[in-house]
Amino acid sequence: MKSKMNSKVLYIRVNKNCNARCFMCDFWKNPKMEISEDQFRNVLSQFESVELVRFTGGEPLLCDQLPQYIRMCHELGIKTSVITNGLLLEDKLSSLVDNGLNQIIISVDGPLPRVHDRIRGTDGLFRKIENSLSLINRCYPDLHTRVNTVVSHNNISQLSLLANWLKQNRVEQWSIIPIKMDGYIWKDKIGLNEFRQYYEQFQMAILQSEVKLLGYSGKWAGSIDDFWHGQYTIHPQNKCNLVKYMSFYDPFSNHIFPCNCVPHRSRGFADIQEERVWYYENGYMHCKGCEPLNAYCSDFPEVVENDVFDI
Repeated sequence: MKSKMNSKVLYIRVNKNCNARCFMCDFWKNPKMEISEDQFRNVLSQFESVELVRFTGGEPLLCDQLPQYIRMCHELGIKTSVITNGLLLEDKLSSLVDNGLNQIIISVDGPLPRVHDRIRGTDGLFRKIENSLSLINRCYPDLHTRVNTVVSHNNISQLSLLANWLKQNRVEQWSIIPIKMDGYIWKDKIGLNEFRQYYEQFQMAILQSEVKLLGYSGKWAGSIDDFWHGQYTIHPQNKCNLVKYMSFYDPFSNHIFPCNCVPHRSRGFADIQEERVWYYENGYMHCKGCEPLNAYCSDFPEVVENDVFDI
């Protein structure tokens, strides 16, 4: 009999379609594609223990069964988190919370509608996010909040203002993720001196921010000169400890990956344990797009409880 796995964090992709048109992503081109209930039950059954299920997509709030999946996890004593663009959040919030949701993670790429909505290709999205955060603060104070920000040349000048906006909206955690696109090189988009100026402004702003920056988010560019020239400099420094406590299930390939970044660069392993061992030994040399939070948790496994499970 195949032995069951253990994972502190299990990402589950519940769909591949999206209702925003972000310039750095093409999920919006996909037809409606959702995980089945049988697939959801089956993937949970493959784990001896899971502490947190994080739902991702696509846009998870488009998945009709999402509240039911949250309830199923809640009844098993598993915490839940949802990553969303926020477009449907205000309308769906009560159902998510009523079924046991612990954390909502919203993508916010700027402190103003003209910045965020342009990046996300969706007019009115920023105001909907503000309405949702206001609703959470008024009616659902026990729901934990986090914002993910994808940094590009379109919004690097706005990070210091965004830090203040997060404080005003009582967001608890902030994860900053440099844009990952094939062929995207910062020196083709912005001058080095300008880049350095905005980066330093951001560094000053976070000293005054009360929002908890996750992982290496405070120094998301790593080595500025190397980063500007196109070298992704945030990655685990040695062995990739992250694969010891993270898994990512993609129902459309029916594969459990050892990390939420690996699905974008899989080496075609059939066996999940073999894949984990390979990425533990070689991931830090192979991966070119590790998220700052992931890299930090790999380098300092002892922080996982505070940076991931403080919800």
